[in-house]
Amino acid sequence: MTDLEKLKSMIDEENYPYFTDDYLSSRIEQIDIEYGITLESIAKELCLTKAGIEEIKLGDITIPSPGKHFLMLASGFRTNMTGVVVRADGS
Repeated sequence: MTDLEKLKSMIDEENYPYFTDDYLSSRIEQIDIEYGITLESIAKELCLTKAGIEEIKLGDITIPSPGKHFLMLASGFRTNMTGVVVRADGS
């Protein structure tokens, strides 16, 4: 499985397509260039972006916002799973 396929799976692109393959590939290319960028950190950021999708109204049909779904997915990519805030000065 390629990194692009993994990322698309991590951000549920199959059910909620939002980003182009070119955009996702360009984000994956940042992994080796910038410090701290991982596939998981990219997935978290993209899920948070998708969480902002508003509900859609098409005539009498309303498609609810998938925001809670993507916030739940993003929470799975947190680096500090303790729930405790760590101070930068180590105190």
